Amino acid sequence: MSFGEVVHYVTQPTDWPEPVRSIVSLLSPFHCPDRPSNEHFTSASSSTFSEPFVSNEAPAPGSYTAKDFQVLIHSTAAGLSALAELPHYGGERSTVPLWSQLLHALANTLSPDVLIFEDAPFIMPRAQNVTSQPSNLIDGHATLLAAHAIFSTPRTHSDRSTTSSQYEDSEDMDESIYSADSDSCDGSIGSLDLPLQAHMLPGRGRRLSVVVPVLLVADSRNIVPLLCSALYQRHVWGIRQPVVGLCCSSTGTIATAIFGWLDSDQSEEGHMPTAHLALAADIRLDPSMGVFDFTDTRSAISLAQFVLGLRTHSQDIKGAISIEAVDSLTPLHWRSDLPDFETQFWGQSNERVASWTHQIHVQTSSSEASSSSSPRTPSPTLDTAVVSYETMSSPLLRTIVEDEQADGANIRLPQETRATNVKGRGRRSRSSSLNISSKRTSLSPRPPPEVRTSTSSRAPSPYPNSQFAALSDTGLEDTVSISNWLFERLAFTVGRIPVSSEELANKTGINAMIKIYDQMTTFTWSDDIKTILSNAEADSFVSTTRSELCDRNGDPNCQSSTIDAHSSEDIEFISCRISALLHAVKGARRCDDVAKVHGANEADRRHEWDALLLNFFQPVLGQRDVLLERQLNFARNLAADDSSFATRAVKVALEYRNLCLEQDECVPLTTETIGSWNQAMAARDQAMQFYDDIKRRTLNGNSVEVIACHSSEDPITGQCDAILVIPCSGVANAMLRRISNIDEQEKLMKSFILVQGPKPEKLGASTGETSYQIAKTVGHSRRTTSGKSLQVPSSSRVSESRKIDRNQLHNPFLYHPDGNQATQKQETIPSKGTSCDEPSGQDLLLPVLLAEYKKRDESTISTAMNQMKTYLVSAVTFLSEFGITDQPVFGLVVNGPLGAITMAWKRNNRIYLMERNVRHYDIRDPLQTLQFVSILPRLARHGLGLRRLLEKQLATIDVNQLQSKLWSKLAQRQEDKAAKQTESEKAVAQDCRIEGGVERK
Repeated sequence: MSFGEVVHYVTQPTDWPEPVRSIVSLLSPFHCPDRPSNEHFTSASSSTFSEPFVSNEAPAPGSYTAKDFQVLIHSTAAGLSALAELPHYGGERSTVPLWSQLLHALANTLSPDVLIFEDAPFIMPRAQNVTSQPSNLIDGHATLLAAHAIFSTPRTHSDRSTTSSQYEDSEDMDESIYSADSDSCDGSIGSLDLPLQAHMLPGRGRRLSVVVPVLLVADSRNIVPLLCSALYQRHVWGIRQPVVGLCCSSTGTIATAIFGWLDSDQSEEGHMPTAHLALAADIRLDPSMGVFDFTDTRSAISLAQFVLGLRTHSQDIKGAISIEAVDSLTPLHWRSDLPDFETQFWGQSNERVASWTHQIHVQTSSSEASSSSSPRTPSPTLDTAVVSYETMSSPLLRTIVEDEQADGANIRLPQETRATNVKGRGRRSRSSSLNISSKRTSLSPRPPPEVRTSTSSRAPSPYPNSQFAALSDTGLEDTVSISNWLFERLAFTVGRIPVSSEELANKTGINAMIKIYDQMTTFTWSDDIKTILSNAEADSFVSTTRSELCDRNGDPNCQSSTIDAHSSEDIEFISCRISALLHAVKGARRCDDVAKVHGANEADRRHEWDALLLNFFQPVLGQRDVLLERQLNFARNLAADDSSFATRAVKVALEYRNLCLEQDECVPLTTETIGSWNQAMAARDQAMQFYDDIKRRTLNGNSVEVIACHSSEDPITGQCDAILVIPCSGVANAMLRRISNIDEQEKLMKSFILVQGPKPEKLGASTGETSYQIAKTVGHSRRTTSGKSLQVPSSSRVSESRKIDRNQLHNPFLYHPDGNQATQKQETIPSKGTSCDEPSGQDLLLPVLLAEYKKRDESTISTAMNQMKTYLVSAVTFLSEFGITDQPVFGLVVNGPLGAITMAWKRNNRIYLMERNVRHYDIRDPLQTLQFVSILPRLARHGLGLRRLLEKQLATIDVNQLQSKLWSKLAQRQEDKAAKQTESEKAVAQDCRIEGGVERK
């Protein structure tokens, strides 16, 4: 598929085409006055500026140079170099969180009101031959966009929400309400009366703003349509400045500059102007030709100076924006979702609209029985991508993955030398204007269980985990729910509330686990910490944010003049990376501006969270064991395996009720603990309801059937956004050596190992040969090695008039147990000497922390919490297979800038998930961000302790016993399938014997 682009390959700095020579001059070394000497720097460790540059004062706006970002440049180069040396563990590691943080920081200097979009969908341009464009190829995917926003009414710099007081005041508000394209926006601001061709980003409803990108970053499969769409949008606005793009692989480290422009001749009505793209043709890394390597500090400095030099270019674009020009210019129908009917169909639109109307009438008339749901509107063009906005908003439409491709075009780029283009983290791409709020949405909506069972004779199929987690929690009623999923795995949610009953404390281990949790998460601000952080080397660009951090006094009751040995060691570790922390804070704050203009993106702030994890979780120095977008095996349904569970279920529910009653009684009744008491009371009511539900099910006598139905629909795997692991070298090989059969070895690895590789994506239509050749050029990026029930009377039953407040149970951000203050920390976990084993692809990965990200939207919190429950239960079940129990695994549930730390453990064949009254952190606040990252070194030590436990248990592991009944849901599903096959074969054999007997008679 071609967009009619013409590509110019440049071999010498003097050969750039005339329309882009002015902007390309920024690549010249003469535009880098602060460049280091001509010494060749081969690695991050050997590269340096000509002199140290540390300042506590930020430069004046517009005067930033690469020196103001030198610490971030060095840490980015070092981090990416370290990733390149690590094993893939099933899939190449994403490099986006590290290099995008650098680009994000640099792009923030382009203008005081610049907006940075990450993982942003954009409207694809129309193909040169419309019939060759797939009907589902509407949206592309940009890794990063630096853009100007045009509003219907003037906005000033004071409107921005980048100060701590502003984000604190709006903490309880969903960012989605600020969406400029939301139908529910306040009528006080007038809509922009502009054609859709003036918009490049998808949206629906009335528009209050338009986004015009200045710097565009995408991978090789999206960069060509992205640049073309930007050029056509600028044509609509009458902007003649060239487009500047960077092509960066999601798993590589090379950035290639690409410059674009349109033919100067005014396009004829109905014809697209020709887009021209210019880029270096040489495979050599040469910053003067726009080919940069993030892992080489000298090259990264050149890239930084180039991006900083775009400030004038950015201001020129802003100054050229004119709404009057949009009305005066010839219309240009460039969007793939809105082709020009008259020119495309040669005046036949009337006939097609008539056919469309007839089909709507026929479909509506034939679906009266199901009138509760709106019929899907057929396309008026039948064979093209034109669909109504109602249809595009429907979840029935397929979502488009980042790397789908189609045929066509004719561009080539330098040959690949160090890596191939592979699927990265860009799973956020979606069909045009879908605005699907739930990530990883399935291709079609799943009907309710009762509908599926009544309309299909086939056995129920497993839910995708994202859909399962979004189901309404109906408790322990017969329908599928997260509560049933947990109960059938003997897993129970608890609060961070110590119990006074010694018997209950010993049985559950809850008091000991709360102590471990507090050791992991509490923090003491001290004068020593302030001194260390004040003297640490940091970029001048974030000096104001550092001053804000160091001027905070924390809680006066938690001050300490000295810090213990482990804290001192951790603070020194953090201080060496303080710039990365402060840049993450600044980036998280700037996301507020994007959310208020265009709504919160699904990937909102995930790169900031990922960057914090990558920079501060290092069990062994330099070894960043953070895996992104990985599939997890889920735990099997224990109740479905145990024929006696139905008779024991009432006793199990009673145990949980008693635990919740005890926790409710142990909450002190003070004004400071009102939040904890509300949550404990809601948990008590829920546990009492569970007890009644199970008794009712037992009296109905259908427990076995209900559990079997649940088991058939349980999700098998789920995709975890990030997982912190400890690799155990050689453990997997030691286990496999005890199995001689290759097929059995493969089965064990697939069904037993918790962390699997990223889920393979189906490749669809690509954006043509142009993108293919660009992929080959960016290829020199390094491999950086995702029924009616009985009413049971009970004195403990919750009254019908008193509904359970499930928001208290599913939202960990309602209350902060420490009142948003720094908390006293006394760490007792010993730090033992650790050996750095050589990692390999066969390492067994022990889970330490699992993360689930959602955008800032209260409606998504319960879904994220449910997903985290499935992750944690599966993780502790996996550890228990090695005899590791009474050891916690931690969770990080993210809602935009907020992140809550949860925890799970297994004791006495019960799993407990501590998710109420837990600590949470806002990464827009530098002090809270410091508190959060201080947890990560402690988690690393905890993970190394898990590895030592495994090494002790390894000699006693019976592989044959593990194989007899593997812990995973995948294994259970395979066992059920084999059992049904055996039953079917027996039935056939029995029929044959009966028929044979009849014939003999």
